[in-house]
Formats: sequence, structure tokens, C-alpha cells
Amino acid sequence: MRVVTWNLWWRFGDNWQARHDAIVATLSELDADVVCCQEVWAERDGPDQAQLLGETLGMNVAHHPTFGRRGLSFSNAILARWPISESRSHSLAVGDQAAHRTAVTARIDGPSGRRTVICTHLEHRFHLSEVRQRQVAMLCELAAPHLDPEGYPLVMAGDFNAVPGSDEIRLLTGERPPPAQGLVWSDAWAQAGAGHGHTWDGQNPYLSEAMWPNRRIDYIFVSAPRPAPRGNIASIRLVGTQAVGGVVPSDHYGLVADLVD
Repeated sequence: MRVVTWNLWWRFGDNWQARHDAIVATLSELDADVVCCQEVWAERDGPDQAQLLGETLGMNVAHHPTFGRRGLSFSNAILARWPISESRSHSLAVGDQAAHRTAVTARIDGPSGRRTVICTHLEHRFHLSEVRQRQVAMLCELAAPHLDPEGYPLVMAGDFNAVPGSDEIRLLTGERPPPAQGLVWSDAWAQAGAGHGHTWDGQNPYLSEAMWPNRRIDYIFVSAPRPAPRGNIASIRLVGTQAVGGVVPSDHYGLVADLVD
């Protein structure tokens, strides 16, 4: 199963329409089975970026936009080659923090059985690690009921806004006691990636004035324990690193991973 995760940078920048075309071109070349998107835009009475991507790529869509005062949505979406039998959006608000952060869960009916995929985008501010840790606990609580030790493992992907050694990522990978008993996650890049894997990288022209250092903050995770080799990470690499028609698609680089069926 080929999985992509990518933060699409909403409508930021003055070339968001051209960036959308570059995103479409990049995803078309990848020919993924599942695409997890963050910072997806939609208009209350107009187009929906996830639906546009789905129509162009020939994929089914799980998108639950919520609209603000300007009639625009900032959300997550899952695209799938196969039918999506069920999907939901879940709030990841922590008190009065991160009110607009969510996770989307989707049950996808693949040719060799049902797969559950989670797409998410966590709080971005540097100093709010504690909020992200609470959000990680929420994600694990969402995931745990879908875990089938004999079935295909769960896949969770998105922009976690946290580096691999952070407390929030260590909660997922078992380097700290996991929030949900019996559920930890394999970090696909740590298992099969080559190099630093920075998805937030100063070489991206949109980040020429960014205050953050180069970081690996976007992830594809696969649940463990699992009936190996099902779900093992065969390969993973960065995507969206090159301009398309002179346009770099997003301020984030994405990831594409091939998982063993």
C-alpha cells in the first residue's frame, strides 16, 4: 500500500492557485493508494480542494470541513483509491488551546481487507509541547478500538509539529509509556528513510524568512504489534521537493511510503 502525507499550506502565499496545480501534478505522478492531506481549503459555497483532488486523481474522499466567518475551511482530508466505508472528524482541542486542530479517521475497504487510516495536524507553537502530548493521547485513544492484532495495522500520518526526540513523538514510539496500553507506533522514516528527512527545510523558497530551524515534523506511523511483515515499511522518501512549472507546491515537503501488504 502506497501512502502519502502532505501539508498543502492552505491558501497561504500569493500563488496558491498555481500551487494547487503543482500539488495535483506531483500527486498524479506518485499514484498513491492513500493520501493524507493537512491544511486543506474549502469554500462554504464553492470549491473544496479535497474534492477537486479526488475528482482529478480518481480517488474517494473523506473530508469534513468546518467553516469560519470568512466562509473558508482549514482542515484535514483522506483520499483513497478504494471505497471509504466510514469516516469521521475528531476535535483535538485541549481546553482553550488548538480549537481548530482535528483528526480524520477513515475505514478503507481495500482488495485484501479493511484498513483504518488516521490523518492529523497537531498544535504548531514551539512552546506547547504539553498540548501536543495531550493530542497524542487523544489520537491513541481514537486508534485503540480499531486495532486488530491479526488484521492490517493502523496507519496514522500527518503534520505533528514535533521533532523525533520530542516527548510527544516518544509517547508514540514506545520510548515513553504509551497512552494506550498495548499500542505503539513505528516511525516509517526511522525504519526505512535515508538522511535527515527534513520536511520543514530552509532550502524551500517559502521558508527564506522562517524562524524555525530545519526539522522533521511530518510522519507516517504504522501500529505495533502487527502481524509482520504486513504493514512493514519497504521504503519512504520525500516528495514535493521540486518545482513544477516553476512553482514549489507547498512550504512543507511531503512523504511517500510503500507498506507491505
